[in-house]
Amino acid sequence: MRVNEVNEVFGVLDINEAQKQILEATPVLERESVHILDSLRRVLAQDIVVTEDFPASDISAMDGYAVRHTSLHSVSKQMPVHLRIIGESPAGRPCGASVRDGEAVRIMTGGLVPEGADTVVRLEDAAEDSGYVICANDPGRGDGIRLRGESLRKGDVVLRAGDLISPVEVGVLATLRRAYVYVHQKPLVAIFSTGDELTDFHDPPSPSKAMCSNLYALAAQVLECGAVPLCLGIVKDDLEAQKSMISDALRADVIITSGGLSKGKYDLVRESFASFGMDMRFSNIFVKPGKPMIFGTIGRKLVFGLPGNPSAVMLSFDQFIKPAFLKLMGHQNAFRGRSHWRDLNGPFSLIDSFAEGNAGNHGHHRASLVPMGRPSPVNGGSGQKQKAPDGYKPGRLERVTH
Repeated sequence: MRVNEVNEVFGVLDINEAQKQILEATPVLERESVHILDSLRRVLAQDIVVTEDFPASDISAMDGYAVRHTSLHSVSKQMPVHLRIIGESPAGRPCGASVRDGEAVRIMTGGLVPEGADTVVRLEDAAEDSGYVICANDPGRGDGIRLRGESLRKGDVVLRAGDLISPVEVGVLATLRRAYVYVHQKPLVAIFSTGDELTDFHDPPSPSKAMCSNLYALAAQVLECGAVPLCLGIVKDDLEAQKSMISDALRADVIITSGGLSKGKYDLVRESFASFGMDMRFSNIFVKPGKPMIFGTIGRKLVFGLPGNPSAVMLSFDQFIKPAFLKLMGHQNAFRGRSHWRDLNGPFSLIDSFAEGNAGNHGHHRASLVPMGRPSPVNGGSGQKQKAPDGYKPGRLERVTH
């Protein structure tokens, strides 16, 4: 049976198609004005147009002497010329004098070329003596001068909407005297974990409880993406309590939960979100780790329900949530094929269903409860395996039918 026929029979969806559906449902956030130092690693939401020539005037490209080129006619080592020094033009302090034939102005790198001068003789090719500069070399007319607009012309578009801002772009913006710039907003991401068995730092340890490590791991991944985490804490396995938590979470652009997605008596996350009219896009990924998982939308808000296993949570974030964050923040290439944003040799590569070099976890290695990127050892073995039901293949998603 061909893959497409299997998909039709079992109602499954290819994982790459699932990534595509997530991105299709993901909006691009509006823009906001920020200081250029706060724009680092963010995406421009406007074109940057040069408003004046740069440099704004002719300036010297070196230390030397500004002269009229006609004063150097027929100059040679055998027949040097003596030019009277009439002033000085350091960077930021123009001379103000006008240079005529037989005259020179001492000039420094970045200094404004005085009126009448059209050439700079570099310091190494000249010598001073009693108020005169002795030139024995003709560098050529216009040499040693950065002309007005040589680097940038008024009206040039130097940065475009969609460009990612690095320190280089910050320097460009500062050069153009742009203290503030429009970038795409950072998404606010509400995070909470479900389960009566979970505890936080302020709770006493108990053998019947587990630390809510997912809450902090997810917050760290959100921060690493450049988004803003809103940690709402732990919610009990109680329908009304979960509804109250979701109601609070709806102030965010994205909601991420962990746990409570199986089909047990106390797995209530699906029902809780359904009460808010969530449009369920897909549910349950048949990969290890990562099953179960849900994705849906409430209006323009994205909802990701992740499993409770810490390794599965972090890997699912990289596979499905990170590219959505990139699009939210205006990145042009949030998805360019198979998970290009992840390190396929990284700590989760052995259990990553996308990592074809490692056989895509076809052995269904169970993820460790301590997310260190290794399959959990079982009696010294490499990891516990779980047999797939007949008719299913790794790397498929169950399609939600309404």
